[in-house]
Amino acid sequence: MSISRALSIGTSSLRSHQRRFDVIANNVANINTYGFKGSRVNFVEQFNQVYNRGRAPNVTTGQNGGLNPLQFGLGVRVGSVVADLSQGVIENTGRSLDMAIQGDGFFVYQLYGKQYFSRSAPIIRDSEGNLIDPTTGAILQGYSVVRNANGFIIRDANGISSLNKTISNLQIPTTTISPPNQTQNIRLVGNLDANTATDGTAVTSITIYDNNGTSHVLSFTFTKTSNPNEWSLSATIDGNALTLGTTTITFNPDGTINTPTSLTINASDLNTALGQDVFDATTPKNINVELAPTANLLQGITQFAGTSTVSFSYQDGYTSGGLADLSVDDTGKIWGSFTNGKTELLGQVAIARFANPAALVREGNNFFSVSPDSGIPIFGTANETFSSTRIYSGALEQSNVDLAEQFTDMITTQRAFEAAARTITITDTILAETNNLKR
Repeated sequence: MSISRALSIGTSSLRSHQRRFDVIANNVANINTYGFKGSRVNFVEQFNQVYNRGRAPNVTTGQNGGLNPLQFGLGVRVGSVVADLSQGVIENTGRSLDMAIQGDGFFVYQLYGKQYFSRSAPIIRDSEGNLIDPTTGAILQGYSVVRNANGFIIRDANGISSLNKTISNLQIPTTTISPPNQTQNIRLVGNLDANTATDGTAVTSITIYDNNGTSHVLSFTFTKTSNPNEWSLSATIDGNALTLGTTTITFNPDGTINTPTSLTINASDLNTALGQDVFDATTPKNINVELAPTANLLQGITQFAGTSTVSFSYQDGYTSGGLADLSVDDTGKIWGSFTNGKTELLGQVAIARFANPAALVREGNNFFSVSPDSGIPIFGTANETFSSTRIYSGALEQSNVDLAEQFTDMITTQRAFEAAARTITITDTILAETNNLKR
């Protein structure tokens, strides 16, 4: 009976609006879920029953016009559930390993051999040093530092850790150390009093480090000679006399240094003075001592009238240090702060982008996975490969669900559901009246 068609139409509306309400309820339920992206239901007309396809006008005789098709709709269905991937508000948390993405892209995780993608990264470190999602144990993916056969980090020409550009588990064990560095560069500044009498001296010292990170005291003694604008130089290390390649320093009449502007302390001479091979003399790692930069002699040691203030201002050696803290910059690079005062690059967080991110499949636990229509992930780094994307450390992205909008949709869905139910009720009344015609 054609009357029962209205029942089917009303039922389709009830079913469709119930599913829309399910989506709204899920959005509201996840209002405080970090990294959550809301969804929206799109309805489409279900079917149409065509009784007459219409007729074209008679252009030959002009005696009749065209007729439109005669057709009846047969209800509604859910056409699609579309993810809203708009940016959520970024909230500061104060935890350095909490991370949020500003812009397009997803964090990459691996769990049981499968890759997942998420906008949420409340990262913690497990007992093995893996950077993990605390809910699932999924390991954050990125680029690890390159190490040699002995476990030392390989550095580039600028002294920055080299990264392996193959995505892998990010792991930073708590036992990570910053290895010692032998002193190779020293700088002096200050003044030698021009009025110093012959054989008058000025002494300064600094702590330097050998190849194993052991500290040693290096002392320089400047002695005024009888020659104008000339000083002799001697050195000791831990109180032992040290051979220097240059032992005489001369100044210009204007008080700036003449020669030399730098000198070299051979690593082998350091070992000889100490009576043990603790400085690397094989490579060799000799010490360069800068007395004044050639481009600006006034920034080095000078000879003016006044108090002698010559002193060491810099040396680049250090002892080993344990890992004290981790931080993440806006490119996703993970930096470790060590107890020896050094900061080392220990890895970089990877970012994935998709041609159609709205097609990703929701897997629960704030995770997405690849679908046939999402496209394959394109991996890169924030603010580098993807210049419009940035990572914020010590922050998490809030849910992008607008509660006021959801409540409004809830009202309209409720009214539509009530109207569909009313349609079914009235259709039932009509059917009852039809059944009563026999009487």
